[in-house]
Amino acid sequence: MERINILLTGVGGQGIITMGKMIGNAAVNAGVKVLVAETHGLSQRGGSVQVHIRIGDVIAPLIEKGRADFIVGLEASEVLRNLSYANKSTVFILNRQTIKPVVPSVNAPDIDAVVEKLQAFSYYIVDGEEMAKDAGNPKGSNAVIIGFMLGMGFFGKIPREAFEKAMITDLNRKCLNAGYSQALTAKNNGGSRPAITR
Repeated sequence: MERINILLTGVGGQGIITMGKMIGNAAVNAGVKVLVAETHGLSQRGGSVQVHIRIGDVIAPLIEKGRADFIVGLEASEVLRNLSYANKSTVFILNRQTIKPVVPSVNAPDIDAVVEKLQAFSYYIVDGEEMAKDAGNPKGSNAVIIGFMLGMGFFGKIPREAFEKAMITDLNRKCLNAGYSQALTAKNNGGSRPAITR
């Protein structure tokens, strides 16, 4: 299988580590080699978190700078901290959510400001929180984004069944399927739906 490098970014408490485990478990379910590595900023809720996922014939667990195929922002502005992992072919998947920092004097960019800095790249915006709420699991935005990436074909040959099996709960499966359906709609509409950009 081709190598796929996925960098997940977000903040503590969003379920980003769980997201990495679900993707890793899906690869294992499909019999595909995968390495997952976590790196943390502040060891408290709200601190920056990275999860490196390398799928295919890989040896080292961490993605080299400039070698990410996909960068996911579960908290959208976190992708800006990790632009050094991108190259001209990198695709960004942004959750529409931005989280205000706990320090009042620190300004966090909103989604429009984040997108402004990504004009040289391909990107998609997914309203993970709203879709997760509609699916009955307000904390399931991570599964929504996985489903969206799956529907877009970003996981290569790993089948949908492997991801469904990797979901921890039935509600997560509903979120996965919601994201998957959104991706199919986006592809059919040429990416023109409001929840999807470029």
